[in-house]
Amino acid sequence: MNEDQTSDPIADDARLSAWLDGELDPSERTTMDELYATDAEWARARDHTASVRDIVRALPDVEPPEGFLESLLTIEEGATVTDLEAARARRNRRSTGVVAVLAVAAALLIAIVVPNVTRSRPALATDVRVHQAGVAASGDPVSGLAPLGASMRLGR
Repeated sequence: MNEDQTSDPIADDARLSAWLDGELDPSERTTMDELYATDAEWARARDHTASVRDIVRALPDVEPPEGFLESLLTIEEGATVTDLEAARARRNRRSTGVVAVLAVAAALLIAIVVPNVTRSRPALATDVRVHQAGVAASGDPVSGLAPLGASMRLGR
C-alpha cells in the first residue's frame, strides 16, 4: 500500500453491511446501535453506505446485448482451447523430472561433501570404569559382576 492510501476500518467492517441487511443477531445489533448513537464517524459511514446501496438498488435492470450470452458459450474460430488434463499431466511430468534431478544432485553432493566415516573402537576400558563407579555408588552387588563378564572372551 502507498503511504497516501490508508485502510478504513469502518468501511472494512462487515458488521455495517450486515446491520443494513438485518443479518445481525439481537446482541450484535444492540452493540452496533450503541456505536452509531455514540460515534458520529460510524453514523456517517452507515448513512453514506445506506444511501449508496439505495441508489444502486434503484437502477433499472440491464439486459445484455443480443447474442452476448451465446458468444460466451461458443468457441470462436482460431481461439486457443487448452486441454486442462493434458496441461496438468505435462506440469506433473515436469515437476517429477525436476524433483528427480534435485534428488540426484543432493545424493552426489552428499557423496562428495560428507567425509568418509572412520572406524574406531569404543573406549571399552573407560566404559567399564564408569559402570563400576556407578555400581559402587548404588550398592547393587549383582550389577558389579557385569565388568567381569565383559573382560572374558567367550567363544574363543
